[in-house]
Amino acid sequence: MIEDLETKLPHTLAHFGIFGSLGTITEGPLITDVEFKLAEGSKFAYVEKMVRDIARELGVSGIRVTEIPNSTYISFEIPQPQAQTIPFPPIVYSAEFIKSAYALPICVGVNMRGVPVMKDLSKMPHLLVAGTTGSGKSVGLNSFILSLINKKRPEDLQFVLIDPKRIEFSMYNNQKYMYTPVITDMNEASACLEQLVNEMNYRYTLFEKEMVRNIGEYQEKGLKMPYIVCVIDEFSDLIMFDKSVEKQVLMLAQKSRAAGIHLIIATQRPSVDVITGTIKANLPTRLSYKVSSPTDSMTILNYTGAEMLLGRGDSLLLEENGTLTRVLGAYVSNQDIMNMLEPYRCAEPQKFRDILAQRQQQAQQNYQSSREEPKKGMMGKFRDWWERIGKVNQRRVVNFLLAIVMGIVTNMTKSSSKKSTSDIISGAATSAAKSVKRSVKAQAKRAITQAVLDSLNKKK
Repeated sequence: MIEDLETKLPHTLAHFGIFGSLGTITEGPLITDVEFKLAEGSKFAYVEKMVRDIARELGVSGIRVTEIPNSTYISFEIPQPQAQTIPFPPIVYSAEFIKSAYALPICVGVNMRGVPVMKDLSKMPHLLVAGTTGSGKSVGLNSFILSLINKKRPEDLQFVLIDPKRIEFSMYNNQKYMYTPVITDMNEASACLEQLVNEMNYRYTLFEKEMVRNIGEYQEKGLKMPYIVCVIDEFSDLIMFDKSVEKQVLMLAQKSRAAGIHLIIATQRPSVDVITGTIKANLPTRLSYKVSSPTDSMTILNYTGAEMLLGRGDSLLLEENGTLTRVLGAYVSNQDIMNMLEPYRCAEPQKFRDILAQRQQQAQQNYQSSREEPKKGMMGKFRDWWERIGKVNQRRVVNFLLAIVMGIVTNMTKSSSKKSTSDIISGAATSAAKSVKRSVKAQAKRAITQAVLDSLNKKK
């Protein structure tokens, strides 16, 4: 904590015409939280405007000021002179995390007081992550994956990891938890997301047969179905390479929650052409590490302030209920990752890949077979076509056929025996086409047409 902060902060605020009284001072691993009660008539907007100048006089960077809900106090979040690193293993092995009853628990980090922050991914139901290079985004993604691995068994949870950079998720290859090998090719990423959409639709057909609404009710019946978590790193690179990816991601974001398929999407460029309004609407839970500008902060959180974060895991968590919380991400080293993954390493990687490919092909075949309709004969195809053209076109078809029949009868009566059958039919078709255009004759045949339509519809 800054030396003599209790005296220095009120003195500095007074320089800018901000008066009030100090409240509770809480020292955390990354910041010191100072509660301050403004004098009557003071405007909070003015305090926000002067934050940079207050930080300059205190000799610190990244001061963030917020209103405390349901309180007359405001909060000054002042960085510690020496930030502490929060190790990941003590959190994930703690009794609180082990005893948590969440379906898909992830460790987001610790709050300002050092208390672990754990969330249920199945309730989010997806997570959107943003942050510049070096802000702690990749470390955060690894901590989310390892949190799930330490809580769930391979038969209960599968991962789809899409890594365009090729280096972030390479250590997760040949793991029992992997639904597919780590995907680094852009073209394969689009095909994999399409496969996830097919898997989602196939699961819904199973729910329909079992008369359940979601994966939880399906598992309560004693039927096995693993959760699938898809983690996409550098979503901006992926969507710029293939625009069809956005459509697939939207389908999953809108419908995959009940099927047990959840998304964690990360990007270092949270611009409006990447994080569109539709994507934001379907991903209400968002985590922002340090970003480069207030515009990026508004795009990801709908609030400014993420540009003032300190980096190294410092983040703002926007929960699904709209609550904004400051969180310090836990640090997980490469050695920690390897130690946690070692028990689930596959002994025969190539055989494992073949099993995965066979399983995906089988799921695709099952879905397609469940959606295919039984083969129909000519009569069945005619009925489908008859229903598809609608009543107006049905009436026109019957009118035209009746006109042909009447034309044939008329020509056979009036024509000489020298005319061939083909000439008679050709003449009947010509006269039928003319008669259909005539409203008077069409009205005369209306009663006959209605009788024929009723007869055909009854036979169906």
